Amino acid sequence: MDVLLATYNGSKYLHAQLDSLLAQTHQNFRVLVSDDGSSDATLEILENYRARFEGRLVVVPNPHSGQGVVRNFENLMVASLQDGQAGWVAFSDQDDVWLPQKIERCLNEMVRMEEEGGEGLPCLVHTDLTVVDESLNVISDSFARYQRMDPRQCSPLSLLSVNQVTGCTMMVNRTLLQMALPLPRETIMHDWWCGLVSGSGRRRFVPAPLILYRQHGANQVGAKDRSLKTRLLRLLTNGAGIVGRVRVLGGATYLQAQALQLRLRAVGLDGGYVSEYLAWRGRPFWVRMVGYRQYYVGPELDRISRCLLWFK
Repeated sequence: MDVLLATYNGSKYLHAQLDSLLAQTHQNFRVLVSDDGSSDATLEILENYRARFEGRLVVVPNPHSGQGVVRNFENLMVASLQDGQAGWVAFSDQDDVWLPQKIERCLNEMVRMEEEGGEGLPCLVHTDLTVVDESLNVISDSFARYQRMDPRQCSPLSLLSVNQVTGCTMMVNRTLLQMALPLPRETIMHDWWCGLVSGSGRRRFVPAPLILYRQHGANQVGAKDRSLKTRLLRLLTNGAGIVGRVRVLGGATYLQAQALQLRLRAVGLDGGYVSEYLAWRGRPFWVRMVGYRQYYVGPELDRISRCLLWFK
């Protein structure tokens, strides 16, 4: 299998992540690295670790350098698929720390899923995380609870609006990789797109937190305190900005769902639930208020705000 590690000016935390990969109980993997044009010591660190990985660390040339995290991960996905050695890939951020059994437990779950009838289908395994601060002090022992979400209850339909598949915990099989590529320009994040593609196959959530999810102020996505008190305070201090971001995300999710519909048609799979979702998004507000909970998961404040602010 391949671990896909996307880097960009990550020298402050990269040592810890590479050390955690070397400490995995399952060691039959390669690390493919794509760098997005780092100006710090990231590439030097990677070179210093090359010998410790005994040929299993490969820096992949990045023709899309400087184009951001989505294209950086896409470069790795393409490299792994074209190389043809790996049956599965796991996505890795540069600033986290993987617990020793992370790969082993995800791979065991993936093999079990494929043996149960998932072989030939796009399959995805993802896990919970422990949220930690910059110095790895625990903020919350469960990212899912911290974000007030339940990935076990997430359906292909609700995933069109709310991503509950955290990329740095994710392992996917080769079939999913083939279906996901190329990433359409409407892709919001690579992990969300892979989660959507898994709706045509199998997805399984492992509730164990197998990653220390480091929060340091420069995270691409990150974990935010979603308590009602904190969220109301954010709304009072930056209401216009929050409303603007919600509206933008609404438009982006609609376009991403359209892209999924086209991809499913292209590979000959049923996209009926996507068509249902797109039609529902175009209905009047009072119609969408009936049964909106099957489309919008998460805290009720989030659900209501989507109904109010999301249109086509």
